[in-house]
Amino acid sequence: MFYKELDNGKYRYYEKFYDKRDKKWKQVTVTLKSRSRVSQAEAKRRLATKIDKILMTPTKEELKQQKYEATTFSQLLAEWKTIRASEIKSSSFRSEMKCLQFFADAVGDLKLSEYTTQQIQSYLMSLNVENSTRKNRKIYLNGIFGYAEKVGYITKSPVKNVVIPKQKADYEKLKKAKEHFISREELGKVLSYCENHNKDRRYTLAMEFIFLTGLRFAEFIGVRYQDIDFENCLLKIDHTIDYVAHKYDERVLQTTKTVGSVRTIILSERCIEIVLYFREHCRDEEFVFVTEQGNIMRQPLLYKFIKNSCDTVLGEGKAYNIHMLRHSHISLLAELGLPIKAIMERVGHRDESITLQVYSHVTENIQDEVRTKLNQIHL
Repeated sequence: MFYKELDNGKYRYYEKFYDKRDKKWKQVTVTLKSRSRVSQAEAKRRLATKIDKILMTPTKEELKQQKYEATTFSQLLAEWKTIRASEIKSSSFRSEMKCLQFFADAVGDLKLSEYTTQQIQSYLMSLNVENSTRKNRKIYLNGIFGYAEKVGYITKSPVKNVVIPKQKADYEKLKKAKEHFISREELGKVLSYCENHNKDRRYTLAMEFIFLTGLRFAEFIGVRYQDIDFENCLLKIDHTIDYVAHKYDERVLQTTKTVGSVRTIILSERCIEIVLYFREHCRDEEFVFVTEQGNIMRQPLLYKFIKNSCDTVLGEGKAYNIHMLRHSHISLLAELGLPIKAIMERVGHRDESITLQVYSHVTENIQDEVRTKLNQIHL
């Protein structure tokens, strides 16, 4: 401690100290009337009190860290919603937020630092869902906790070391995957049945069109006449109808599922014939695939039509649905001998592993071709 005499006759006492938190030398002062021993002792006491107060007061960084440490999952989720809403489509956003809220309800709205790897591991493994769904849930959790780590809420994401076991081959699941297809011959029988029994003409043609193009349902109902180049038989796919976050007939357009989903595909002559039927019996001047009442086709109703028709003609047991037609289209392209890259481009897959999962399904026609070629081998 040292002091200086001021112009007014008083004395200012100084004390320097080192603040390890800021890694800086700091100084405190106190002004007294005298420089007597008693005053110096008093100054020393007051200066020590000031230093203690400063050292006990949290720094801005400590206050920030305390705030971070007190942050709960619900607070983080509110922040994460703002970010994700600008990154993904509304339908994907709703699905992701629903899963994250389910996690909070199941595990508890804890402070972020209180979540452990073991806790999240147990939660994911306790879910009574398919392994693929469990992996998706982990992806959602990895995203939000990864963000928390990046901004400093936590030092390390508890999701990083979570392990989702690889699923061993299951005969029933393999059998189910194999049944998620319909051949040209089978569809031909279904279409003939629908025509001969006066089934809804529009739904019948919709089923055929999806089989011939491999469109996703949201892409299919979003097809407009202006998207079709009738002269060159091309269809431009760069949007879908958001029927999840909005009503069908609000006709809210959104971007395709992924950037790779934006594409232009060739339409067969039969596809053009189908479109021309809808235009000739026009119930909507903009969108092609509408009902007799002029409404955008609903997924549940088209699904019911496809399932009932296929069950009647082909027998019950298979999971007949709209997406099955898309898988069947990929299988058809494989049967025709198209390269996997060409198939990926046509159906809007960026990841070839997704295409390969369907492509790996070998149709009976391909098996017959393999059998014929093998029988031609003579050693």
